[in-house]
Amino acid sequence: MTKTAPRMGSETLAARLAAPAMLSVLLAACMAGPNYSEPTLATPAAFSHGEPTGQPAPAWWRTFHDPMLDRLVDEARASNLDLHQAALRVEEARHQARIVGAATAPTISADAQGGYTRLSKTTSIAALLGESGTPGSEPIGAPGTAFETYQTGFDASWELDLFGAGRRALETADARTASAVWSRRDAEIILTAEVARAYLDYRALDQRIAVADALQEVRDDALLFHQIRRRHGLTSTLDERTAERDRASITAAREDLVAQRTAQAHALAVLLARPPRALINDLAETQAAPTAPAVIPVGLPSDLLRRRPDVRAAERNLAAATAEIGVAVADLYPSISLTGAIHLVSSSLSTLISSDSLQPTAGAALMLPLFDGGRRRATVDLRQTQAQEALLSYQGAVLIALKDVEDALSRLEADRVREEQIRAAESAARDQWTTLQAQQNAGLATALDLLAARASFLDASDARIQAQGAVDLDVVALFKALGGGWDDRRIADAGGL
Repeated sequence: MTKTAPRMGSETLAARLAAPAMLSVLLAACMAGPNYSEPTLATPAAFSHGEPTGQPAPAWWRTFHDPMLDRLVDEARASNLDLHQAALRVEEARHQARIVGAATAPTISADAQGGYTRLSKTTSIAALLGESGTPGSEPIGAPGTAFETYQTGFDASWELDLFGAGRRALETADARTASAVWSRRDAEIILTAEVARAYLDYRALDQRIAVADALQEVRDDALLFHQIRRRHGLTSTLDERTAERDRASITAAREDLVAQRTAQAHALAVLLARPPRALINDLAETQAAPTAPAVIPVGLPSDLLRRRPDVRAAERNLAAATAEIGVAVADLYPSISLTGAIHLVSSSLSTLISSDSLQPTAGAALMLPLFDGGRRRATVDLRQTQAQEALLSYQGAVLIALKDVEDALSRLEADRVREEQIRAAESAARDQWTTLQAQQNAGLATALDLLAARASFLDASDARIQAQGAVDLDVVALFKALGGGWDDRRIADAGGL
């Protein structure tokens, strides 16, 4: 008589097909812990200084119109060691996220093995069976029997994510990855500002050394003037000694300026991941003085929450800390693990691949936490405290960002006023020197008067260069405070957010 398999009704079939979908919906609904939403922080309506319209240029260093600075920044971004380390930390975070994500999926493994056993001839069947008379882990047979065993198949296990522990862990890993990406962008901003500061300092020192060289000539001429007058008995050695002191002072000051300039060249080379003296010849080329932009749009304070990478990194750390609460809360509830295996077991290779050799197994395990001395509950309390700390860190990062911009704007405004006054003083010193030149030609002023006027003009020029350099560095600090300098395209090319 031929037997036919029972036909499954349409309702039963639909129920079986819908079961996995229903399970996934139920699992998605069971998410322990709080759902994260970005906190709303109050910011001022506008900064106290600066142009509120527009946004700072992303490639702000190009507003100095200095090809050498552009080249140095590009090279630093491509080769700086700290930036490479930041990029590797991003990769580490991404790998960690993949590991966490894999933990929520079933694991399947395959195995195959074979063996040969020959039982001892000098023992009894009872000894082989054991004292209880039940087979153990060793093959059972008559004494002296030899046989082979072959086995192959698959093992699978899956811990159901009933309360969202795995999904919350993945949220944490994703947030940490985003934080690492923003930290890399912050490293790019810091690097760009350091390169610009070192280069602008180098160029300012270059100009100051040129002024010191001119002042050295004045001091040499003044000393020679007093030496001639002393030899003719027109003055005492006191004036000559004063001239020697002035000459020695400017020589010492010049050497200090040269040492500072060399140090800046070394710093630039290290930022570019090159040996310290690698840029000495390149920077020795004559370059026009960089010009800082006159107007810098700063936007609105609320823009900093979007533009400053350190603020964005702090916000992502807060999101990660919030998700970790869910991981800890889910650990308070039961967990279910499913296991299964399908093996083919045979004493002969010829019959291994056969339905008669099929040996399936399945199981499920329920773990219900009953008592752990309060460890799980303490973990939840710890994660909640850490989330509160992360919130305060985020709020602090926003306040620091606002302070950085306000400080940079205040310094820039004050230094620009100072530079304007020093330029006026330089202009007056130049006019005085020009007037004395005309008076000397008319016999109304001495050479010593002219040397003194030129020295005053050169001192004023040195002060103006320093004031201009301060303004340039203030501009760099402002762009850095505004969060300018990270490039979306570079991050996208590297697989970033």
